[in-house]
Amino acid sequence: TKNTEEIFQLNNIFYLNYKVKNHTLTLNNNIAFISKTGQEELLNKGKQDLKYELTSKNLNIRFLIQNLYDIDKKIKNRYTTGVGVSYSVFDNKSVNIGITIQREKENVLTGDDKLQNRLNSNILFNRKIKKSMQITLKNSYQPNLDGFGDFRWISNLSVRMHLSTQFLLSINTNFNYDSEPEIGIPETDYQLINSISYSF
Repeated sequence: TKNTEEIFQLNNIFYLNYKVKNHTLTLNNNIAFISKTGQEELLNKGKQDLKYELTSKNLNIRFLIQNLYDIDKKIKNRYTTGVGVSYSVFDNKSVNIGITIQREKENVLTGDDKLQNRLNSNILFNRKIKKSMQITLKNSYQPNLDGFGDFRWISNLSVRMHLSTQFLLSINTNFNYDSEPEIGIPETDYQLINSISYSF
């Protein structure tokens, strides 16, 4: 990760998906341990999601609960609840558009706590190239409903390549923009994450 400093980051991800007919319950836990140049102490950040989805052909209705913490960005905790809907434009689900209304309570290390209502609009492109490669592009725009000058923009590009029936190579780039970050934190940051998976 390159932001104000060079950082080495190790991620630990737990993902559980339970599906019955058109009902899906998903639990996702992503924790990162971070080592900064010149600092002995490890920082950590993470995100936990619990999501329920009801799917009917190309339409998807979802409810979500989320907890996020990122000490590096001075976010002690950000609790989010939301309800939204998404629609697959084509039957092969290659293009998906969605909108979610979110309520956030953010506890920061400096300053007052924040209570915000945001609109999360996103568009997802998914393209399979042959059988061995898949490209996914997701863009998300999250304005504050109380002041549209306060917004977040999140972009993710993912390339997944099957090296064999068991091995998978994944290349992910993330770009984040926050128009009103905490004092001393830059508005933009980006990440490049490479991973190899083994399935059995």
